[in-house]
Amino acid sequence: MTQKLPPLYDQLEVEPDRYIPLEHISYGGDDPHSHVLNPDNEAEAEALVGSDYPYIDHSFYYKFWNFLYYLQSRTLINFLQYFRYGFRLKGKENITKNKHLFKNGAMTVCNHVFRWDMSGVFTAIGWRQLRFPIWRGQMAGKDARRMHTMGGIPIPASVSDMKKFYEALDYYHQKGYWIHFFAEESRWEFYTPIRPFKKGAFNFAMRLNVPIIPMAYSYRERTGILKWFGKEACVTLNVGEPILPNPEITDKRAQIDDMRRRCHEAMVKLAGIKKNPWTYNQTEK
Repeated sequence: MTQKLPPLYDQLEVEPDRYIPLEHISYGGDDPHSHVLNPDNEAEAEALVGSDYPYIDHSFYYKFWNFLYYLQSRTLINFLQYFRYGFRLKGKENITKNKHLFKNGAMTVCNHVFRWDMSGVFTAIGWRQLRFPIWRGQMAGKDARRMHTMGGIPIPASVSDMKKFYEALDYYHQKGYWIHFFAEESRWEFYTPIRPFKKGAFNFAMRLNVPIIPMAYSYRERTGILKWFGKEACVTLNVGEPILPNPEITDKRAQIDDMRRRCHEAMVKLAGIKKNPWTYNQTEK
């Protein structure tokens, strides 16, 4: 029996050395930003992520668990992910050789494709501190405490609370933390194409005046001893060259759009995709 392909996979073409997993995939159909995990907890999450939510948390509880998760992600999880997902890292030299560009910090952008994908980003950036926006629905899920104390900052539903969200990102940037965005917005498990990007990450990169480091997961077939530790595809995190604003573009909006396009193109290439079915701005009206 021939397995039914996800939508648009008939338009997908990858390099010969790349693997397209066809099992354990989740996807949201025509809307590339739709949330397919924990879809029923939105109301509960909105109640939790309200005006009283500690977007900047100075409590001892937070600092204690943040330290433990920070240490855990750089040690134990760093080790376990090699067995659980066959994790490999390529292109880390694009970070180490460009340290001179990161004096004011940096932003990392990656495709959002499996539960531990944030751990791979931590591995890539080393011992740097990181903060990252997360979908508020996660604050009502089983990973809520872990996401919060690892550095996740939920995106609020109300416009009035967005000011606190941006103030938190500004605060941590000023403290020297790097910022991470999943520009696709939602997590689609083991989905191969690079989906369209939301503008927010690139608006913020321009606002903070930081370079963008594109990263993209690609997949490998699980073989050998790794079959003992899971059934999903193995993953490789590919790190690209930093992306800077084009000084020849004087219009700010055009400059933001140019960085978004170049980041999308870089991630498509890093993922080993020759023909990607989504454009970087496909969802814009």
